[in-house]
Amino acid sequence: MGDEDINDLEFPHPPRGVYPGRISDGFPHQGLAQRRGYGYLVPADIRFVGSDQLVGDIFTFFDILNNHGGTFPYTFFGLNPGTTKNQIPACIADWEKRDNNILALSRAYMLQPGTGWDVPPGILHAPGSLLTYEPQRASDVSAMIQNIVWNAYTAKELLQKDIPEEKRDDLDYYIELLDWELNIDPLFYEHRFIEPKPVKPLEEMRAQGYEEYDIVYKNEYFSAKELTILPGRSALIKDKGPYGAIVVQGHGSFGSLSIESPAMIRFGQMTQDELFVTDNTAKKGVLITNTSSTDALVMLKHFGPAA
Repeated sequence: MGDEDINDLEFPHPPRGVYPGRISDGFPHQGLAQRRGYGYLVPADIRFVGSDQLVGDIFTFFDILNNHGGTFPYTFFGLNPGTTKNQIPACIADWEKRDNNILALSRAYMLQPGTGWDVPPGILHAPGSLLTYEPQRASDVSAMIQNIVWNAYTAKELLQKDIPEEKRDDLDYYIELLDWELNIDPLFYEHRFIEPKPVKPLEEMRAQGYEEYDIVYKNEYFSAKELTILPGRSALIKDKGPYGAIVVQGHGSFGSLSIESPAMIRFGQMTQDELFVTDNTAKKGVLITNTSSTDALVMLKHFGPAA
């Protein structure tokens, strides 16, 4: 591969300013990622690189790791249209008295494997129980607004941990953490729901041995794709910029590297399922081979803003 040797493929670091896709088993709780300017700013070494814009993330629920919906395959997003700003402080005031019942101000959406949701900062959300691939920009500030989750009390510290001390008892301040108009958007589904889009005509890709879909595309700071190499096939995959990748099914080769999705990871054991591809190599293309004659080789790829 010339000057783009094996070292350009093996570092598991994300594009600058973007967290790698987090894969998590969600549980319902109503919270939000804070907007910059509210709460504490994150330290300089982990704040947004070269940007004072907002933090946000996107939830996607890929099919192959969601063969069962779990306990509650629904996510609450935003607030019901018509919710008033005085209802939020009233919920917080009840924190140590009773269930603050903030979910009654929201609405739940059924989660559909293979789809996703764009969740800008300042939007209340209580994640459901599907396994979630969650590309996001770097931030370590949040606020949990729901005080009872699965019949268990939530410590108020999770609400206040990133709130300036002098503002913690100012109930109206918590309203400022919300992007109010996005939360009460009557067309929330139309504006935030994401369906996968083929990057090229399917027949053309299949003839070349692969399928690829844009699965995150509504955020200007990051994006993601789902790539499948068909059984027994190879494909030269080119992209516009650097990316991180997570192998979620199958085994094969990625350039000069062996890759596989592990069935079991033991403590201290290295795996072959996470990669980073540099800018030059991404543009030249990486030859990816599926060495199985029956199983698909599937990976999730996350990109920064320029790709």
